Amino acid sequence: MWQRSILGRTVRSVHLIHMCVVPISCTSIQRHHSMGKERGGARPKGPPHVSPKQSPAVQEISGRDLFTVTEVLSSKEASCIVEYAESLGLTHQSSRGPKFGEAFRDNDRVSIQDQAWADTLWTALGLQGTLGRDPTTGAQPVGLNPNLRFYRYRPGQRFGRHIDESNDLGGGKFTLYTVLIYLSTPGEGGETVFYNRGKRLAAVSPRTGLALLHRHGRDCLLHEGAEVAAGEKWVLRSDVVYA
Repeated sequence: MWQRSILGRTVRSVHLIHMCVVPISCTSIQRHHSMGKERGGARPKGPPHVSPKQSPAVQEISGRDLFTVTEVLSSKEASCIVEYAESLGLTHQSSRGPKFGEAFRDNDRVSIQDQAWADTLWTALGLQGTLGRDPTTGAQPVGLNPNLRFYRYRPGQRFGRHIDESNDLGGGKFTLYTVLIYLSTPGEGGETVFYNRGKRLAAVSPRTGLALLHRHGRDCLLHEGAEVAAGEKWVLRSDVVYA
């Protein structure tokens, strides 16, 4: 890992190691939930079991506005989540591009609405201990957005520069942080790159089991998902909900 200072802020790039995935047996939670497109009309198994993690390590990149949490998933758990996402059936997602006011997007995705699994991930991955009361709103973090999204990027695919908006979930609940959990380590590329005042602030390389959290809404940093050059980049996306 290297670091230097830009505009008084620390710039870091995290260099990560490629990991091999071996055949595994996944344990699923057997229950029904609302999900995206299903493959072949058959109902996929429930989401994979995730074991509780003890005191995951937090690495601040720009205070608690941008930080990573290491080893929130084992390689087996990440592979099982990828297998689960594939069973749901992904669809290609694109955009009209910056000329139409839209960030360039080229990936495959599927989403589910699953409050129970979102609650399980929030507690099992240890994320509930990484954030406290928001000093601006006075609200407290209460869990993850049940809208869970799975993204796959293959070589040549990327997500252009953009910001993430806050979502009003009703009942006094709203989202304040983006959560990206990397489910694979691509062979090359796929970094999540952040910018501040037009300068590159940080680049986080995807690594299996690493979680990246950053503030969104009005305080969101401009960022992009760099092009994947080799292998596949899989991401589980949610948001931290405050109330």
